[in-house]
Amino acid sequence: MKDRSLRIKTITQNLRILFRAVQAHSKYVEKECGLSSAKLWMLYELHSNPGIKVSQLATSLAIHPSTCSNMLDKLEEDGYVLRERSKSDQRAVHLSLTEKGNTLLTKAPQPAQGKLSGALEKLSNDKLLFLEDGLDELVSALQEKNSDAALIPIPGE
Repeated sequence: MKDRSLRIKTITQNLRILFRAVQAHSKYVEKECGLSSAKLWMLYELHSNPGIKVSQLATSLAIHPSTCSNMLDKLEEDGYVLRERSKSDQRAVHLSLTEKGNTLLTKAPQPAQGKLSGALEKLSNDKLLFLEDGLDELVSALQEKNSDAALIPIPGE
């Protein structure tokens, strides 16, 4: 069994590897398609859920609704996304991809979040629970007061 200091060192190194892998893939995605990983993930979600509402999309991406709306503004401006008001309820706005958005997805790499989610999917339920509990405790120990930090994409995404 590893001693405590070696275990802390190993965990720190693994967190660095994880963070750098996500960063490297994000840079690759941006180079390949001109969009951040977060925006590309957004397009993948819109492709999978045509007609989704902004609040539902924000929930799917685990980001704040205002962050989601700001990202959508840029994607709409660039011609990738279309917002349409519901004919039955003018308050509701439904999102879909334009032809340009769909074309981009046919040649775009998988966004980093999808790669991370895919790796997490490979873990057993017991491992996921253990990881979730451990990360929750680690975040608590950091005493990070900004609870909205989890709802903001990592810079470079």
